[in-house]
This record gives sequence, structure tokens and C-alpha cells, in this order.
Amino acid sequence: MIGGKFINRVRIVVSWSLKHKLGLKIAKILIRNSDCKVVEFLKNKAIEAQFRKVRISEKSSTHLLKLYGEIRISKRLDIPGSYMVLPNNYLWISTESCTSCRIFSRLPVIVESIYYVRSLGVITTMIIPGRLFCKRVLEDLKEADLSVETISIRDYEDHELTKRQREVLSAALRIGCLGSKRSARLKDLAFLVGVDSSTASRIIRNAIKKVVEKTLDE
Repeated sequence: MIGGKFINRVRIVVSWSLKHKLGLKIAKILIRNSDCKVVEFLKNKAIEAQFRKVRISEKSSTHLLKLYGEIRISKRLDIPGSYMVLPNNYLWISTESCTSCRIFSRLPVIVESIYYVRSLGVITTMIIPGRLFCKRVLEDLKEADLSVETISIRDYEDHELTKRQREVLSAALRIGCLGSKRSARLKDLAFLVGVDSSTASRIIRNAIKKVVEKTLDE
């Protein structure tokens, strides 16, 4: 009969092996002279924004933007393509793909986030299958006359919550175990999810750590 400690060691080894065999990286790059129509609009309006979601393709791309600062958006905007003005300083814009988006669409990269900062340019974070592909992305962007530099490259880490972490975190929020005004104690949560208090505390800490790390990565 195989013991639990042995099985856990096997899981750790397999997890480590998969991570290193896959070799996924998170690359963050800065594009100083983007020809993106959306960025041009933001620059002309002196607005900073986060591209919350972007659907990239060779011909056209769709952007969901969160605009920052004290901004009043009129219903009529000088933006090429189609757009929708949404509540809480959000914009939905579909327009012709820029040079970098066309390049990204042809390469094996997944764009995680895009920020436009007036003093710098466009900061793009993406998942790539190894450093060689990051080199290929930079070369293709530079060949297209874009001014690009690497901010950072690091190992990709999965910050997704496990099913158990989601269950416990959801229960903690539901009964009021988190926040400044708590209506339930840790032992109440532990009883509800069927574990002891120390285990419940550990699950909550690890879940919150993942949420914070994922938020900071974005």
C-alpha cells in the first residue's frame, strides 16, 4: 500500500517537472511609439487607461478599456471604428489592428494585460512558451520600426484558486468572516467547511495570497 507522504512527493515532483518542461514565461515589454488607434485617441485626450480585455486578430481588434482620472466621456468620440460608452469610465472599442496586435496574432503568445501610460507608452504583459519566443517577439516588433524594450521576464506561475480554496473563501465571505466588521469567527467557518481552525486559516491565507499575486501581476 502506497503511503500518503509518498504520493504527495510524487505530486510535487510531477508539478515541478511540468513547470520546467513547459518553460512558460511572463514577459512585460514597453512599446514607446505604438501606432494603435486607441492609444492615439488616449494620447490626444491626455487619458491613461488599462486595457482590461483585448481580442486580437490580424485585421481588427476589440478593446475593453478602463479610463483613469476625472474624465467626462461624451456620447460622440473621435475614434476610428465602432465604440460603446459604458458606465464607470469604461469604453468598448473595435478598430483596425495596430502593428503590434498584428504581430501578436501571428505568434504563439497570450496577451495578459495592456496599460497605456502617457509618460512611457504601452506596457504589455504576455505569456510566452520560453525566452526564445520573447526574443522573436522583440525582433518582429523592432523590424516593424517600433521602439521596444523588455521590462521583465519571469517564470509563469498559476495563481488560480483550487476548488477547495474557492469553497472556503466563498463560505468566509458568505458568513462574514472577512472584512473589518466580522459577523462570524474563524471557528464558525471551520465548522461550516468541515476542518479545524488552523486548516481553515491556512486555506484562507493561501487563497488570499493567490488573489493578491494575481492582482499585482495585472
